[in-house]
This record gives sequence, structure tokens and C-alpha cells, in this order.
Amino acid sequence: MTDILTGSGTRVAHGRIRIALEEPFVSNRGVTTHVEQTVLRLDWQGLTGYGTALAADAEELAACAPLLADAGPYDLRRVLDALRDAGVRPAVAAAVDLALHDLLGKAADQPLHRLLGLAGLPLAPTALSLGAGDEAELLRAARELADWPILKLKLTPDDDGSRAGLLRSVYGGRIWVDGNGSWSPPRAVEVARTLAGHGVELFEQPVARGDLEGLAHVHRHAPVPVVADEDCVLPEDVLPLRGRVSAVNLKLTKCGGLRAALDMIAVARRAGLGVMLGCKTESSLGVTAMAQLAPLADWLDLDGHLGLEDDPFSGAVIDRGRIVLPGGPGLGARPCTDSQNLWET
Repeated sequence: MTDILTGSGTRVAHGRIRIALEEPFVSNRGVTTHVEQTVLRLDWQGLTGYGTALAADAEELAACAPLLADAGPYDLRRVLDALRDAGVRPAVAAAVDLALHDLLGKAADQPLHRLLGLAGLPLAPTALSLGAGDEAELLRAARELADWPILKLKLTPDDDGSRAGLLRSVYGGRIWVDGNGSWSPPRAVEVARTLAGHGVELFEQPVARGDLEGLAHVHRHAPVPVVADEDCVLPEDVLPLRGRVSAVNLKLTKCGGLRAALDMIAVARRAGLGVMLGCKTESSLGVTAMAQLAPLADWLDLDGHLGLEDDPFSGAVIDRGRIVLPGGPGLGARPCTDSQNLWET
């Protein structure tokens, strides 16, 4: 882990971790066998805050250190604005955002969701994703997950929606489908009609990113609600989706962190859009951070850490779709390993 001491005595450290998946995950983007992410650690006045980024190199995170000089958790907005003005990518700024929110909760000795006034609100169940493997693997997984409330099925361009029927043949729960931009708008409508016949509830990103009119076409003609994912990255992406989709899927690692996610939720609500909170395949650190906002969402897709072989963090507990937020202050995620071989300097 690389350490940098800023002018205020805030110690900034960052390291890269590589985590294997228990089983390969197949999607139309290929086969994933491991994930890599960078972890940022801020030490301030005896407290430690953690943040994470999935696509940040050491130079990018080192460039953030001067902007943290003379700053602490109470300077969160000033620091994040400075990162934006300096051209720091949202994926990198997210790590600073999470670490500062973690410190803010710890300084107040409160879980972040309580500090945000979200205590006691109900949480929707989270979905669990199934990859685009072969039919035998799909049937095996579906039978094993029969008591999971929601399964999210990844589809590929050569699928006509029939895999959802295969899943339905052995699974009686709720089904969502993620197209990852697989089809043309007319083809996506045809697939959506098949999905509706199998009781699919949500159809995520059926057309390629950037085709907002294509999304609108599917939204108008499909019998299944359409959710924007790849087309909803930053706060400024939300409003153009009004009238083109039913809901948006937000991810901390794309939008820039918790502050940006809160802004996006507020805009989505004003635009009449539903809100899904999602994640990447990542450690419990990022998933637990997003789970702090879970009471604000209509749908949750926070399973990104469940298939990891050796998660370096502990945090939110998920029991067959039910999320239990940690009771500790801040994000509530704690490192399981700090100096073992998962960390690279």
C-alpha cells in the first residue's frame, strides 16, 4: 500500500486488490474470473475511512492527495467539488467520496444511513444475477436458488427471451432481465413480448448505450418496464431519460460516489422515474456503501460481492435477498485483510 501524508496530517493510502470469483460469470461481454479494484484509505484524527474504485490507477489516486490537504470529512462537498474542477474522473472521485462519507459517519459515531435520516425505513429485497451460461447450468442454479425472491437473468444478442422461459420452468419467484445493450429497438420489443409471457418484471438496457430514441421506442412498445443502466452514468444523464424509460439503475463506481447518487435519486424522483440501486462485481466495501442508500430505492441489485472467493471486506449481510445493514459507524464495512497478499503496493 502506498502512503501519502497531506498537509493537514490526513494520511492517504491506496492499494490494488485482485479477487477471484468462486465460479466464472458469463455475460455478453465475456467470461469474468476475477475482479480488480483499488482501495483508498484516509486516516484523519484517529479515524479511518475506506473507499473503492474499480478503474483507477495509482497516479490518479495520488493526484487526489493534494486536494485533501487541510481537509476532513466536514469538508466533503468542498473536496468533491475540487476534484470535479480538477478533472478527476467520477470513477476515481467515487473512492474519495466513499472514504469521506465513511469518516463523516465515524466522526459522528453513527451509521451513514442514520446520519442521512434513513433509519427505520423498509428495504426492498435484492436480486441475484445469473450469468449467460448453458441451459444445464441455468437450471442447476435456479433450483438451488428456489427460495431467493428475485433472480436477474443476463441475456445475450442471440437470445430471443426463451431463457427466461427456461428459468420460469423451475423457478416461481420474481424475474428481471438484463440485456446489456444486446438488440436493435424492434428486436428488443419482440424479446420483451416473450419475456412478458414468462412474467418478467423488468427489462434492463435492451439497446446499445447512446441510443436514447431506441430506448424510447422499446419503452413505448414493450409490455415490460424498461430500465436504463449503461445510459445512466452521471447526474446529467437522468433528466434526458424522462419519458424514455420507466426507471434508472445507479452505480457508485460510475456516477462518482454517494453524493452524486443522492443527486441522481432526487432528479429521478422529480422526473417521475423509478430508482434501482446496483453495483458491479466488487467487494463488500462498495456494495455496503450503496446499501446505505437502499431505503431510497424501488429495486435493489446489490449482489456484487456474493460470488467472491475471498472478500477482503465485511459489511452488509444478505440472507436470501434480505439486506441487513451493518450497525457500525460510517459505511459499516471493515477490512478482513490489511497486509496479506490481496493488497499490492
